Amino acid sequence: MSVASSIVSHLESFPRLRTLHGPTPLDEACALSRHLGGPRIFLKRDDLTPAGLGGNKVRKLEFILGKAIAEGYDTIIACGGYQSNLARITAAMGARAGLQVELVLGGVPGEPHPVSANLLLDHLLGANIHLVETEPRWDFGTTIEDLAERLVKQGRRPMMMPLGGSSPEGMASYVLATAEMMQQFAENKIAPEHLYVGVGSGGTYSGLVLGECNLKPSYHVTGVSVSRTSEFLVEKVIDETTRAQEILSLPKTPKASDLTVFDDQIGAHYGAMTEAAEEAIHLLARLEGVLVDPVYSAKCLAGLIDHIRTGRIDKDDTVVFLHTGGTPALFAYDPAVLVPELRV
Repeated sequence: MSVASSIVSHLESFPRLRTLHGPTPLDEACALSRHLGGPRIFLKRDDLTPAGLGGNKVRKLEFILGKAIAEGYDTIIACGGYQSNLARITAAMGARAGLQVELVLGGVPGEPHPVSANLLLDHLLGANIHLVETEPRWDFGTTIEDLAERLVKQGRRPMMMPLGGSSPEGMASYVLATAEMMQQFAENKIAPEHLYVGVGSGGTYSGLVLGECNLKPSYHVTGVSVSRTSEFLVEKVIDETTRAQEILSLPKTPKASDLTVFDDQIGAHYGAMTEAAEEAIHLLARLEGVLVDPVYSAKCLAGLIDHIRTGRIDKDDTVVFLHTGGTPALFAYDPAVLVPELRV
């Protein structure tokens, strides 16, 4: 058995709440490629994962919730912003697994939080929702620990999920996704030089770089930050992948020099629309009929488009855009922010 096969077999043995029924599609975006004058562009459609309207969090939660169930937890506490994709998918998969889901959702003081888009779906899926004001957005103080203590007193056994599902178990899912893509590349007779992914809390990117250094795909992973500086993310990813390597028993972990993260697409703040993200949304929708959200996937796509136009990606290369989902977030925005034709 090869090293790569051994790694895959080992990770496949972990407890798992199986939700995926096979690989997500790998679709070639021919019209977008023609519009940009090359390179070949493929969309890895993790927006089509089958739970709670899909997204990259489904892969992570297969392992995180699988571990929770195996260890006897009956309640999951997840945190995020008012429009958290992780919260939505946790609510969906928790409902399916018979777990009580508690969502601690925060935003900066004074930020509106209408019950729409992801937040509406959280309610529909039956999660218990706790809204708090946070500054900065990822600092929840003692709110989560206090909630866990109350639940224990009620006789529950809660598991607290890390922000973004950025745990070793979550990262394992994207090591396996690396193997999945490598099989798809072989079937399509392609050897992409680049894989682009949006980076928020860093868990998906961390899993992909662990996959890159251990499974040796043809591509190099490029991250496009949606909220934090490259320096912060590189340090965070090195810390988290080092811990994950030990827990997952992987042979290798990346060095800082192995990581490529850009932070020039963030805009004014996390979730703020930018001109580049707006263009990316319109191009993919009107050329390929595929929707991306302003928070994560559009900013990553904007970075990819910029790198094609500026020559960082060669016109003869092949690149994969990992579509991480988040599409429901479109419905949280004022239509006039998304569509120029609707502006007065």
